[in-house]
Amino acid sequence: MTEHKTSRSLYISLRVRLLLIFTLLFMVAFAAVFAWFYDFATDLAMNDLRKDLIATALAAAAAIDGDAHTELYENGVIDDETYTQISSSLRAVTHANPKAAGIYTYVQLPGEDDRVHFVVSSLLPPGVEPSPLDVAVAEQLPEGCRINSNARPELGEAYDWDAGLSPTMLNGVREPGAETELWSDEWGQWLSGYAPIYNSAGNPVGAVGVDMCAADVIALQENIQATIVPAFGASFALLAAMVFIVAHRLTRPIIALTSAADSIGQGNYDQDISRLHRGYFKDEVAKLAEVFEIMVGKVRTREEKLKQQVAELQIMVDESKKAKQVAEIVDTDFFRDLQSKANEMRARRGDRLREGVQQR
Repeated sequence: MTEHKTSRSLYISLRVRLLLIFTLLFMVAFAAVFAWFYDFATDLAMNDLRKDLIATALAAAAAIDGDAHTELYENGVIDDETYTQISSSLRAVTHANPKAAGIYTYVQLPGEDDRVHFVVSSLLPPGVEPSPLDVAVAEQLPEGCRINSNARPELGEAYDWDAGLSPTMLNGVREPGAETELWSDEWGQWLSGYAPIYNSAGNPVGAVGVDMCAADVIALQENIQATIVPAFGASFALLAAMVFIVAHRLTRPIIALTSAADSIGQGNYDQDISRLHRGYFKDEVAKLAEVFEIMVGKVRTREEKLKQQVAELQIMVDESKKAKQVAEIVDTDFFRDLQSKANEMRARRGDRLREGVQQR
């Protein structure tokens, strides 16, 4: 004999399923929209910053005498007349664009594909007091965009892959370019751009590097998070409430129909489900309720008829049992002997009655 095992299952109502499904869909949609908007706005800000970087680097490179720059690297010393002149030129670019807090020049020596060498920096020499213009420019910058004057590199100082050299910086001695990713140090977060320096013959002999403060990009990202996230949260809560209302209205007739089916399954046919299909506008649920009501009526009629047939069959069974019991009694030797004696007694009584009549 096959043994049937009842499998255990978790009951989750249709209303809860609708809420979970739509809530999950809205969460995914909101996350996708937020990620797209966040990346889109960040890319726009980064593209603007990269354009500003390249334009600043080109302007700084155009103001430098390439021949004097080469002579400085080969024979000059830090803070000599040529160094000071180029540094002042770089600092003038910083005054015009305060976000370009760090500007420097560098060269790439023949045969060295893994390093460059710094030449001039826009930072002041140690111990030199900044001019009122330098102070005014520095005050315009946020705290995270101010470079410490001690960060000035030495003339000829090497800068390689381990220190942070990038392919874009290495290629900056040949064509203008800008990094695509922000980098950070103890003074802030930055984006770097480069442009080549040309000599009198039109050949590239070095490059200008510009470290531009990325505070605007960071502020934009923080503003997006501070404004869009709460707005999306409020919209999500509103949509969740609307989904709950819609799910409640959609599942209410189904829940009522399910409850009526449970009661009918227990034998209670007095269920009023006509309210589920009385409306002017009907849908599949209303049609189901109408058909279900017809089925309940038919089942009720069939059950009453079946009960009547069972009662009639019971009467027939009782009469059959009674006849069988009588037949069993009549068919016994005791009953036949008793019947024979009764017949004899009736015969003797009849004889006595006839004799009495004759004597009279």
